[in-house]
Amino acid sequence: MKKALLCVGNELRGDDGVAIEVGRMVEEHLPQWKVFFGYDTPEDEFASLRAYEPDVIVVVDAMSGFNEDKIEFLDLSDERTYIYSTHNLPTPILISYLRNICTRTIFLGISVLLENVLHFSEGLSESAKSSALKAFDKIKEFDAILDA
Repeated sequence: MKKALLCVGNELRGDDGVAIEVGRMVEEHLPQWKVFFGYDTPEDEFASLRAYEPDVIVVVDAMSGFNEDKIEFLDLSDERTYIYSTHNLPTPILISYLRNICTRTIFLGISVLLENVLHFSEGLSESAKSSALKAFDKIKEFDAILDA
């Protein structure tokens, strides 16, 4: 099974880079996953994803408006669902485009504090580092389910 992880975020905006950190962990410890770093413009990775032809795509990104330590897979099949994003392309629209590449596309949201993504700041807060580890664990659990 071909598994793809699309990481969205900007490392220069503090905790907005949490998904990039998760991608690095997956790249290092889960070689069965191909990691695509979309940064601020995840749509730039669409051609590479299409060429890879994955069986499943997990999009991971920071989100706000939830409890700070919430990390979970969310169903964004309703394009009207609103999740705060610091990126130009709203997450539900991104997911709908990706489903044209791979119908098994899901979103893993990592909740961060809004004030930790609004300004220039390199590095993750301790809370975001902890959340990145939890998100990595969720991906490992999902990987085990896919392999079962």
